[in-house]
Amino acid sequence: MRAEISHQYDAGVLCETQTIPEAVSLSAARVANIDRLRILAAIGIVWFHTENAPYRHIAYAGLPVFLLIFCSLLTSQGWRGTTAEFLKRRWHRLLKPWLFWSAVYGLCRLANALHTGDAMSLRQMLSAETLLAGPSIHLWYLPYAFLVGAVIHAMNRWTSHIREETVILANMAAGTVLLAVHATGVWTHLGRPLPQWEFGLAALPLGVAVGKCLAIPSRDRGRLFLVGIALVVATECQVLHRVGLGNPVLPHGIATMMVCLAYCWPIRSDAVVAALSPLAFGVYLIHPLVAHVLHRIPLANDSCLIAIPLTVSVAALAALVLRRTPLRRFV
Repeated sequence: MRAEISHQYDAGVLCETQTIPEAVSLSAARVANIDRLRILAAIGIVWFHTENAPYRHIAYAGLPVFLLIFCSLLTSQGWRGTTAEFLKRRWHRLLKPWLFWSAVYGLCRLANALHTGDAMSLRQMLSAETLLAGPSIHLWYLPYAFLVGAVIHAMNRWTSHIREETVILANMAAGTVLLAVHATGVWTHLGRPLPQWEFGLAALPLGVAVGKCLAIPSRDRGRLFLVGIALVVATECQVLHRVGLGNPVLPHGIATMMVCLAYCWPIRSDAVVAALSPLAFGVYLIHPLVAHVLHRIPLANDSCLIAIPLTVSVAALAALVLRRTPLRRFV
């Protein structure tokens, strides 16, 4: 689509706007819309992880929002360098923070286990779950995003000579199939992080389809396909709901419609969005630590209406502080 500014996302997980070639830029208003979604998605993840909070299954749409943005931007941007350069960039943005926060959460978990004498917790730190995801389950997302990014990089090269419309239709079909498989719950009995990985699978082809919509030269035609993706996913979710399988895919349906609408109808940015959006990655990474501390404060446990905004605010403040230190590369 038509380039309007010289800034775009480095397609890390939740990272802030970076300078990239103008040929793959989105409009400033579109970037602002994605920033808004990232802020809402970070709040949704905190909401989902808050015990006894209502509508947690809806708030969990934050995770597929992050994945859809990540996949769509990687697809629309492409990569002009070598595969080694691409993987190195992803290593610095995804796996280095994963290793750092795995060490932080691992030390916290070790200290707690030693303090309480919990031998089971110590043994679990050497489990397959810890090795694949990290000592805190929410960290599964970072190595997963690294692998997804490598797959999309390969797909971009394999499909570079194929019309955008063909790639969109093929990936949209694959996404609907994966959503139907997810709705059956066949993976839920497996050990973590396999259910989490399976949850994110549908976002890969759907995100690629959305990204290819952004690459269509005609903006109106791209919008038409974006609306089509949103309608197809919404219809599938409705059908699955009617046969009693709707709840597992509800987050994906909400996320797909939000992301497609954000790309279709941009709204200009403001100072608040510009200031808060770079903190989304840090909020995601830090919020379990913040929630653990706040859980010991009676006032914070009185209501989720207090716990959620307080957790988000403290985590955002911590991320802001870390971004002003040499540790900024990890948030």
